[in-house]
Amino acid sequence: MGNQLTKNNTIALIHTLETQGKQSEALVSLLREMGNVKEEMIELKDEVKEHVSESRSLYEKMSEQVTITYEEQKELRSIVSKLAISLTEEHQKRQGKTYSGNLFKAWKGMFMSRIHSKLKKRMNVVRYTSIKRVDFDEALAYLNVLTYEHFSLADLQATPAVLNVLELEEK
Repeated sequence: MGNQLTKNNTIALIHTLETQGKQSEALVSLLREMGNVKEEMIELKDEVKEHVSESRSLYEKMSEQVTITYEEQKELRSIVSKLAISLTEEHQKRQGKTYSGNLFKAWKGMFMSRIHSKLKKRMNVVRYTSIKRVDFDEALAYLNVLTYEHFSLADLQATPAVLNVLELEEK
């Protein structure tokens, strides 16, 4: 019986060692694979960082090239129109006259033209619709501080349209 017990213990021990050997090999294989996965993850992380950086760069370039939206154009037109009315009223007051409806509209048109010219010059564009989206707030701020005093004597000279209305009203 003692021999039998020793033989069974030996077989069990061999079996345990074989199983542990297989488990060790599996564990070593798993650790190697995890090392490979880690390296791949680091490479992917670097690639993602590079793509994010490129995307941000493209976004910034695109943002600089995008012009104002139609709604923003309408907002600028509205502000310019209100400012032109205000400037026309100030001009009328400084001249000590009361303009007829047509003459008021002619002066308002002149001021709208002058405001657009100043805005385009300030924003360095050929037409106000070409103002860049990133510069929209600056354009609004500029219009909000524009006053009658910003216009030179040459700016305040009557245009042919104003002179035409004056001539028609004299008849």
